[in-house]
Amino acid sequence: MFGLEKKKETKNVLIVEDDALLAQVLSRVFTEEKFKVVNVMDGLEVMDVAKKMKPDIILLDLILPSLDGFGVLKLLKEDSVTQNIPVIIISNLEEVSDVKSAKVLGAEEYFIKANIQLDKILQFVKKRLKV
Repeated sequence: MFGLEKKKETKNVLIVEDDALLAQVLSRVFTEEKFKVVNVMDGLEVMDVAKKMKPDIILLDLILPSLDGFGVLKLLKEDSVTQNIPVIIISNLEEVSDVKSAKVLGAEEYFIKANIQLDKILQFVKKRLKV
């Protein structure tokens, strides 16, 4: 309006993935779409990084060193600084009970790595963040 277009702000994505190759691929996909990406490989680092970075969304693996993704998700949702950050699970765990547990803990969506379609993850994140 009046020629003053609001500059589209860069969205921040925190990728929590201990598989270096997948973390690299996810980073590239989101960076190419103009997201600012930070990678964390260890469950114990997530809270510190999330509190400082305040990402717009978190992509979280469940099988991580030090603290698993279920523990990370529980901590994120219990902390007032991070509780409203949407969390998307990307995991090899495909049992219905794992999906259910993640959703109960507050995960918004659950993608199984064996069936991974990067474009679907990207589209879900873009739709969720309205970009």
